Amino acid sequence: MRATAELHDGRRLGYAEWGPADGTPVLGFLGTSLSSLAHLGADAPRAAGVRLVLVDRPGYGRSDHQPGRTLLDWPADVAELADALAIERFAVFGMSGGGPYAAACGYALPDRVSTVGLVSSPGPVWDRPELRYSLPPHRQPLVELAKRDRGAAARRLLEDCREQLEEARREPGDGGVADLDLRKRLNAALLETAARGPEGYAHDLLVLFVSPWGFAPEQISVPTGIWHGDRDPAVPLAVAEFFARAIPDSSLTVVRGDGHLVLWTRAEEILAALVSR
Repeated sequence: MRATAELHDGRRLGYAEWGPADGTPVLGFLGTSLSSLAHLGADAPRAAGVRLVLVDRPGYGRSDHQPGRTLLDWPADVAELADALAIERFAVFGMSGGGPYAAACGYALPDRVSTVGLVSSPGPVWDRPELRYSLPPHRQPLVELAKRDRGAAARRLLEDCREQLEEARREPGDGGVADLDLRKRLNAALLETAARGPEGYAHDLLVLFVSPWGFAPEQISVPTGIWHGDRDPAVPLAVAEFFARAIPDSSLTVVRGDGHLVLWTRAEEILAALVSR
Protein backbone atom coordinates (compact mmCIF):
# COMPACT_ATOMS: atom_id res chain seq x y z
CA MET A 1 0.00 0.00 0.00
CA ARG A 2 1.39 3.40 -1.00
CA ALA A 3 0.11 6.58 0.64
CA THR A 4 1.13 10.04 1.83
CA ALA A 5 1.05 11.80 5.17
CA GLU A 6 0.75 15.57 5.47
CA LEU A 7 3.40 17.09 7.71
CA HIS A 8 2.97 20.12 9.96
CA ASP A 9 4.52 22.44 7.34
CA GLY A 10 2.13 21.25 4.63
CA ARG A 11 4.60 18.98 2.81
CA ARG A 12 3.54 15.49 1.81
CA LEU A 13 5.68 12.53 2.83
CA GLY A 14 5.22 9.40 0.75
CA TYR A 15 5.50 5.89 2.12
CA ALA A 16 4.61 2.29 1.35
CA GLU A 17 3.64 -0.44 3.83
CA TRP A 18 4.42 -4.14 3.62
CA GLY A 19 4.00 -7.08 5.97
CA PRO A 20 1.52 -7.76 8.79
CA ALA A 21 -0.19 -4.74 10.32
CA ASP A 22 0.58 -6.09 13.80
CA GLY A 23 4.23 -6.81 12.99
CA THR A 24 7.18 -5.12 14.65
CA PRO A 25 7.53 -1.68 13.02
CA VAL A 26 10.60 -1.06 10.85
CA LEU A 27 11.04 2.13 8.82
CA GLY A 28 13.32 1.85 5.82
CA PHE A 29 15.05 4.38 3.58
CA LEU A 30 16.32 3.29 0.16
CA GLY A 31 19.27 4.55 -1.86
CA THR A 32 19.74 7.74 -3.84
CA SER A 33 17.37 8.14 -6.79
CA LEU A 34 15.12 5.31 -5.53
CA SER A 35 11.53 5.62 -4.43
CA SER A 36 9.58 2.98 -2.52
CA LEU A 37 8.74 1.34 -5.85
CA ALA A 38 12.08 -0.47 -5.37
CA HIS A 39 10.51 -2.43 -2.54
CA LEU A 40 11.65 -5.68 -0.94
CA GLY A 41 8.59 -7.69 -1.92
CA ALA A 42 6.01 -9.23 0.38
CA ASP A 43 7.78 -12.41 1.47
CA ALA A 44 10.64 -11.02 3.58
CA PRO A 45 8.57 -8.67 5.80
CA ARG A 46 5.93 -11.36 6.31
CA ALA A 47 8.49 -14.03 7.20
CA ALA A 48 10.31 -11.69 9.60
CA GLY A 49 7.05 -10.57 11.26
CA VAL A 50 7.76 -6.96 10.33
CA ARG A 51 5.45 -4.08 9.56
CA LEU A 52 7.75 -2.50 7.00
CA VAL A 53 7.27 1.16 6.12
CA LEU A 54 9.46 2.35 3.24
CA VAL A 55 9.65 6.15 3.37
CA ASP A 56 10.37 8.36 0.35
CA ARG A 57 12.84 11.14 1.09
CA PRO A 58 11.96 14.67 -0.08
CA GLY A 59 11.86 14.86 -3.86
CA TYR A 60 11.54 11.09 -4.31
CA GLY A 61 8.42 9.05 -4.94
CA ARG A 62 5.42 10.78 -3.43
CA SER A 63 7.37 13.07 -1.09
CA ASP A 64 7.51 16.79 -1.78
CA HIS A 65 10.88 18.41 -2.39
CA GLN A 66 12.29 20.34 0.60
CA PRO A 67 14.84 22.93 -0.57
CA GLY A 68 17.69 23.64 1.81
CA ARG A 69 17.12 20.66 4.07
CA THR A 70 19.92 19.08 6.09
CA LEU A 71 20.47 15.50 7.21
CA LEU A 72 19.21 16.31 10.70
CA ASP A 73 15.92 17.65 9.33
CA TRP A 74 14.99 14.06 8.45
CA PRO A 75 14.43 12.58 11.95
CA ALA A 76 11.66 15.10 12.62
CA ASP A 77 9.86 14.02 9.43
CA VAL A 78 10.22 10.38 10.44
CA ALA A 79 8.91 11.03 13.94
CA GLU A 80 5.93 12.89 12.53
CA LEU A 81 5.15 10.05 10.13
CA ALA A 82 5.46 7.51 12.93
CA ASP A 83 2.99 9.55 14.99
CA ALA A 84 0.55 9.60 12.06
CA LEU A 85 0.83 5.81 11.78
CA ALA A 86 0.39 5.35 15.57
CA ILE A 87 3.89 3.87 15.88
CA GLU A 88 5.66 4.76 19.12
CA ARG A 89 8.88 2.77 18.90
CA PHE A 90 10.50 1.37 15.77
CA ALA A 91 13.68 0.16 14.12
CA VAL A 92 15.17 1.96 11.12
CA PHE A 93 17.46 0.92 8.31
CA GLY A 94 18.99 2.72 5.37
CA MET A 95 20.42 1.22 2.21
CA SER A 96 23.22 3.04 0.37
CA GLY A 97 22.33 6.76 0.39
CA GLY A 98 19.57 5.99 2.88
CA GLY A 99 22.15 4.82 5.42
CA PRO A 100 23.14 8.28 6.72
CA TYR A 101 19.43 9.06 7.19
CA ALA A 102 19.01 5.96 9.34
CA ALA A 103 22.10 6.97 11.31
CA ALA A 104 20.60 10.43 11.83
CA CYS A 105 17.44 8.88 13.27
CA GLY A 106 19.49 6.73 15.62
CA TYR A 107 21.34 9.81 16.83
CA ALA A 108 18.39 12.19 17.11
CA LEU A 109 15.61 9.81 18.23
CA PRO A 110 17.19 7.42 20.76
CA ASP A 111 13.97 7.27 22.79
CA ARG A 112 12.00 6.05 19.79
CA VAL A 113 14.48 4.15 17.62
CA SER A 114 15.20 0.66 18.96
CA THR A 115 17.80 -0.40 16.39
CA VAL A 116 19.62 1.05 13.38
CA GLY A 117 20.58 -0.87 10.28
CA LEU A 118 23.24 0.44 7.89
CA VAL A 119 23.24 -1.52 4.64
CA SER A 120 25.86 -0.72 1.97
CA SER A 121 25.99 2.75 3.51
CA PRO A 122 28.40 5.56 2.63
CA GLY A 123 30.15 7.40 5.43
CA PRO A 124 30.44 11.04 6.53
CA VAL A 125 32.86 12.00 3.78
CA TRP A 126 32.64 15.74 4.40
CA ASP A 127 33.31 15.40 8.11
CA ARG A 128 36.00 12.74 7.80
CA PRO A 129 38.57 13.59 5.10
CA GLU A 130 40.08 10.12 5.44
CA LEU A 131 36.86 8.70 3.92
CA ARG A 132 36.72 10.93 0.85
CA TYR A 133 38.46 8.31 -1.25
CA SER A 134 35.26 6.26 -0.91
CA LEU A 135 33.26 8.68 -3.06
CA PRO A 136 32.70 7.67 -6.68
CA PRO A 137 35.67 9.11 -8.62
CA HIS A 138 33.49 11.50 -10.62
CA ARG A 139 32.08 12.94 -7.37
CA GLN A 140 35.37 13.50 -5.56
CA PRO A 141 36.17 16.90 -7.19
CA LEU A 142 32.86 18.21 -5.80
CA VAL A 143 34.28 18.24 -2.29
CA GLU A 144 36.98 20.75 -3.14
CA LEU A 145 34.59 22.71 -5.34
CA ALA A 146 32.08 22.96 -2.49
CA LYS A 147 34.77 24.25 -0.16
CA ARG A 148 35.35 27.15 -2.54
CA ASP A 149 31.82 27.66 -3.83
CA ARG A 150 28.96 25.59 -2.44
CA GLY A 151 26.51 27.10 -4.91
CA ALA A 152 28.68 25.99 -7.82
CA ALA A 153 28.79 22.44 -6.43
CA ALA A 154 25.00 22.44 -6.10
CA ARG A 155 24.60 23.60 -9.69
CA ARG A 156 27.04 20.95 -10.92
CA LEU A 157 25.09 18.24 -9.10
CA LEU A 158 21.80 19.52 -10.49
CA GLU A 159 23.09 19.37 -14.05
CA ASP A 160 24.65 15.93 -13.52
CA CYS A 161 21.42 14.58 -12.07
CA ARG A 162 19.35 16.10 -14.87
CA GLU A 163 21.53 14.37 -17.46
CA GLN A 164 21.48 11.06 -15.61
CA LEU A 165 17.70 11.05 -15.22
CA GLU A 166 17.15 12.04 -18.83
CA GLU A 167 19.38 9.17 -19.93
CA ALA A 168 17.49 6.75 -17.66
CA ARG A 169 14.20 7.95 -19.11
CA ARG A 170 15.43 7.37 -22.66
CA GLU A 171 17.04 4.01 -22.09
CA PRO A 172 16.73 2.25 -18.71
CA GLY A 173 19.67 -0.10 -18.23
CA ASP A 174 20.00 -3.37 -16.36
CA GLY A 175 22.51 -1.98 -13.84
CA GLY A 176 24.14 -5.38 -13.76
CA VAL A 177 21.07 -6.79 -11.97
CA ALA A 178 20.36 -10.34 -13.08
CA ASP A 179 17.05 -10.69 -11.20
CA LEU A 180 14.50 -9.47 -13.74
CA ASP A 181 11.81 -8.63 -11.18
CA LEU A 182 14.23 -6.59 -9.05
CA ARG A 183 15.58 -4.86 -12.15
CA LYS A 184 12.03 -3.81 -13.06
CA ARG A 185 11.43 -2.42 -9.58
CA LEU A 186 14.72 -0.49 -9.54
CA ASN A 187 14.00 0.98 -12.97
CA ALA A 188 10.44 1.90 -11.97
CA ALA A 189 11.74 3.70 -8.89
CA LEU A 190 14.35 5.57 -10.91
CA LEU A 191 11.81 6.57 -13.56
CA GLU A 192 9.45 7.84 -10.86
CA THR A 193 12.25 10.11 -9.65
CA ALA A 194 12.97 11.19 -13.23
CA ALA A 195 9.33 12.18 -13.65
CA ARG A 196 9.61 14.49 -10.63
CA GLY A 197 12.70 16.24 -11.95
CA PRO A 198 16.29 16.35 -10.71
CA GLU A 199 15.97 18.82 -7.82
CA GLY A 200 15.28 16.32 -5.04
CA TYR A 201 17.90 13.89 -6.30
CA ALA A 202 20.56 16.60 -6.61
CA HIS A 203 19.87 17.97 -3.14
CA ASP A 204 20.03 14.45 -1.70
CA LEU A 205 23.54 14.08 -3.13
CA LEU A 206 24.47 17.52 -1.79
CA VAL A 207 23.39 16.43 1.70
CA LEU A 208 25.24 13.12 1.47
CA PHE A 209 28.51 14.11 -0.20
CA VAL A 210 29.33 17.76 0.43
CA SER A 211 27.58 18.65 3.68
CA PRO A 212 28.31 17.99 7.35
CA TRP A 213 26.15 15.36 9.02
CA GLY A 214 25.70 17.48 12.14
CA PHE A 215 26.71 14.60 14.43
CA ALA A 216 29.42 11.97 14.66
CA PRO A 217 28.83 8.21 14.32
CA GLU A 218 30.42 7.89 17.77
CA GLN A 219 27.34 9.69 19.15
CA ILE A 220 24.86 7.03 18.01
CA SER A 221 23.78 5.34 21.24
CA VAL A 222 21.29 2.73 19.97
CA PRO A 223 22.31 -0.77 18.83
CA THR A 224 23.41 -0.72 15.20
CA GLY A 225 23.73 -3.56 12.73
CA ILE A 226 25.95 -3.07 9.67
CA TRP A 227 25.69 -5.19 6.51
CA HIS A 228 28.07 -4.81 3.60
CA GLY A 229 29.13 -6.88 0.62
CA ASP A 230 32.84 -7.48 0.24
CA ARG A 231 32.49 -6.91 -3.51
CA ASP A 232 30.55 -3.66 -3.29
CA PRO A 233 31.65 -1.54 -6.27
CA ALA A 234 29.90 1.61 -5.04
CA VAL A 235 30.93 1.87 -1.37
CA PRO A 236 34.16 0.18 -0.21
CA LEU A 237 33.91 -2.36 2.60
CA ALA A 238 36.36 -0.20 4.57
CA VAL A 239 33.52 2.29 5.16
CA ALA A 240 31.50 -0.41 6.95
CA GLU A 241 34.58 -1.26 8.99
CA PHE A 242 34.87 2.43 9.91
CA PHE A 243 31.26 2.40 11.17
CA ALA A 244 31.92 -0.75 13.19
CA ARG A 245 34.84 0.95 14.93
CA ALA A 246 33.08 4.28 15.45
CA ILE A 247 29.58 3.32 16.62
CA PRO A 248 29.79 2.09 20.23
CA ASP A 249 27.13 -0.67 20.16
CA SER A 250 27.51 -2.05 16.66
CA SER A 251 28.10 -5.31 14.82
CA LEU A 252 29.32 -5.85 11.27
CA THR A 253 28.15 -8.60 8.95
CA VAL A 254 30.32 -8.92 5.86
CA VAL A 255 28.40 -10.63 3.06
CA ARG A 256 30.99 -12.59 1.14
CA GLY A 257 30.76 -12.51 -2.64
CA ASP A 258 27.98 -9.92 -2.67
CA GLY A 259 27.92 -6.41 -4.07
CA HIS A 260 25.90 -3.26 -3.43
CA LEU A 261 22.42 -4.82 -3.39
CA VAL A 262 22.81 -6.77 -0.15
CA LEU A 263 19.48 -5.41 1.08
CA TRP A 264 17.59 -7.42 -1.52
CA THR A 265 19.68 -10.58 -1.35
CA ARG A 266 19.50 -10.67 2.49
CA ALA A 267 16.20 -8.88 3.13
CA GLU A 268 14.63 -11.41 5.50
CA GLU A 269 17.87 -11.87 7.44
CA ILE A 270 18.33 -8.10 7.87
CA LEU A 271 14.73 -7.44 8.91
CA ALA A 272 14.73 -10.33 11.38
CA ALA A 273 18.01 -9.17 12.90
CA LEU A 274 16.73 -5.62 13.35
CA VAL A 275 13.68 -6.72 15.31
CA SER A 276 15.47 -9.42 17.30
CA ARG A 277 17.87 -6.86 18.78
